[in-house]
Amino acid sequence: MGRPAFVSSRRWILLGGLAALAGGAGVYAATADEFVPDRERVRSDVEPLQRRFLAIGRLSGPHWLGYNPNDSGRELLPDQDPQTRVVGFAHLPPGAVKAIVRTPGYGFAGVAAPLPPAPLAKFLPMDAAWVAGTDYNAHITGSHYSGEFRFAAEADCVYFDTINPTIVDGSQPL
Repeated sequence: MGRPAFVSSRRWILLGGLAALAGGAGVYAATADEFVPDRERVRSDVEPLQRRFLAIGRLSGPHWLGYNPNDSGRELLPDQDPQTRVVGFAHLPPGAVKAIVRTPGYGFAGVAAPLPPAPLAKFLPMDAAWVAGTDYNAHITGSHYSGEFRFAAEADCVYFDTINPTIVDGSQPL
């Protein structure tokens, strides 16, 4: 006579873990072709931008991306130092850009047109003259995060390219 067959708790845990892995692999394989990374998903909601870029003024009609530039979306483990790149275009009320760039002390000068990520390229105003100011960038970011802001006065448009933008206390429109 043999011993009665029973499964120890360790074996149950092992069997459960293997079943979970097999199920997860099946779900991953079924959705792999449908995956669209955040770096291709153009957003048009203004509220997240308005809170972070309050000092620029009232934004409208944005087209932007928010994604981790170091994440392909296929990693098994989460990034230990995640970053969020927020990049895109938004419009300001008529004449607002001209008022911003005329403000003394920000050192606005002509710059090349921005080179946005491919999903945003169609929103780049054609034949626009762009200006940027290093001191203006520091005003908007409060030196809490890195960011660049370029303006096209004729289009009343701002281009922003930031990493980990936060809400800066006390930043108000000029």
